[in-house]
Formats: sequence, structure tokens, C-alpha cells
Amino acid sequence: MKCIVCGKNEAKINGLCEECFLNSRNYVKVPKNVEIVKCPRCDGIKIGNTWHYGTNVDNAIMESLQKNSRILDDRISWKINYSIIENQNLLYVDYIISINGKEKVEKHQIPFILKKQLCPRCSKYSGDYFESILQVRFDRKMDSDEINEIENFIFQSIDNEKERNSNLYLLKKEEKDGGMDFYLSSNTSSRVIAKKLAEKYGASLKESPHLAGVKDGKDFYRITFSIRFPDYKIGDFIKVENSIYMVLSIKKGQIKVKNLKNGNVESITQKYLKDKEYKIFASKNDIILAIKIYEEKDYIHFLETVNYKIFTLKKPPFNVNDEFHIVREGEEIYIIPD
Repeated sequence: MKCIVCGKNEAKINGLCEECFLNSRNYVKVPKNVEIVKCPRCDGIKIGNTWHYGTNVDNAIMESLQKNSRILDDRISWKINYSIIENQNLLYVDYIISINGKEKVEKHQIPFILKKQLCPRCSKYSGDYFESILQVRFDRKMDSDEINEIENFIFQSIDNEKERNSNLYLLKKEEKDGGMDFYLSSNTSSRVIAKKLAEKYGASLKESPHLAGVKDGKDFYRITFSIRFPDYKIGDFIKVENSIYMVLSIKKGQIKVKNLKNGNVESITQKYLKDKEYKIFASKNDIILAIKIYEEKDYIHFLETVNYKIFTLKKPPFNVNDEFHIVREGEEIYIIPD
């Protein structure tokens, strides 16, 4: 059966060929207008009732067209091309519709409105709004490299949290005696960052909420997250009662240590150290290279390579290579197990 309109092509749809079917009417119901709201400070884009960050006006226009345009026949597939005539505030939109491989372009002009409005995040930022303080304190003197590493970890954690919480921002950072404070816009995200920081560096974490006012008819609490770094760090040597340890790692309140008396790797808790009187007597910078000269029965004779003095020690219960490392605590010398 031939198409009842053109009489040439095979009738495939309602007595019409594909071309005549597509040309018989318009199949796209277009939106009355496309309105995009853009934050002049951070370039955030509002589409509908939701603010989006990390997108642009072109993407927002396309999303709005796709969301608010409607095809009047489910058998038809479609795609969109558009251009903006800014001085006319118009979108020239080509709707490319197709069925069974045949295409038609429907051309439409749609009013375009671009508004500027501060997003909620920037509105709060402008008003010095914050919900929490990330309070970082150190129990020992930190060198600049250590502080930079911790700062970079916090900044990276904030960026990571922004992907899950678009309302998160850092209002300010303040240097404090013995540490630094970070003022953040979200209690929830600050809690996540604080836990990660404490876990990574073996620091203690304490939350202190305090009433800051009323928000949306409810009491509003600001929370100070106190993260306190211990005075020991990885590579330090600690004396606890009669035990001598080298700190290997600190995580979730657990400290992995190497016992210098028997060579075993052990696990102790930060609470254990807190309850005991411990002493930090050396760091990894105090480690000295030693060269074995000879062994006899239960003793090792070696040369230390700082002052080039020869010492004799009783053999430890672990293997000692020809070259090894030692650390001193006063007059006492300890061999560091490999």
C-alpha cells in the first residue's frame, strides 16, 4: 500500500510513509521559556529548585530543554541542538526528530531568561555563617613539613566532602597557639573530616556542642571538634616501664610498635600510654648506623659511625646483620631489629 499523501513511498504509519508522517504536524511541545539562575559569586547554577555546582550555563540550558520539552508521540526519538541570541534573549532550538531512520528538524524560538542570585552557600558565607570549628592542637613542636601535610589533608578532605555536600565551605582558617582552627559550614561534614583526621594521625577526638541560637524553629548547636595530636609520632622511640618501643603506626587508638628488646612487633593502646608514665627518648633522626666487627659467644663488637667508637653489647634474641642501626637512651644502647 502506498502513502495516501505522496503516493510514492510505502505506507508504514497510519497510512503514511515516514516522511509524510513527520511532516504532517509538529511533534514537540516546547517550554514557554528557559529560565536559568546563576550565582554571581561562585557561578553555581539553579535548575528548578536545586542548585548545582561544577556545571555551566550551556549545560543548564540543555538540561532544562530536555527536562521541559515533550514529544507528543512515543514512537519518535529526538535530540536537541540550540544557539543563543543574547541581545534578543532568545534560544533558537532545533529539535531533530526521527522515526525508522527518517529525520525532520522542528525549529522553535524560546524566550531565554538569565537571572543573577546569590546561592544559599554564598549567602551564608557573606554573612560569616558557620556551624562548626575544626580545632587542631599539637602536644609537641611540629615542623613546617608536618603542618603542611596536615593542612593539605584537611583541605583535600573538604574538597572531597563538597562532592557530597554542596553547601559545605571553609569560612576561614585561624592560626592558634599550639595549632589552628578551621571554621566550616556543616556539622555533618566536619564530623566526617575530624574522624578521618584523627584516624590517620592517631589523634584524640572530642565533640563539644554549644547552643548558638534558633534555626528553622529549632535550637541550633555549633560543634567544636577538638583534634589533639599526641606528643609521639611514627619513628619515635618510647620507654614504658621496662619496655623499649619504636612507633611503627598509629591508628584508631592502637599503636603498632617494635619491641627493641625481643624484636617482636606488638600492639599497644594509646590509653595504655596515657595511663603509664612513658618517655620519648629519641626520634628517627637519632638513629645511628653501626658496623659489626666480630661476634664472640654472647656478645657483638661494633663500630658506630657518628663518633667512630667501638662498643660491645650482649646479643639480642634476634638476628643482627653486618650493618645495622642503633639508638641511644643516655648511656644505654639498643639495637633496632630489621
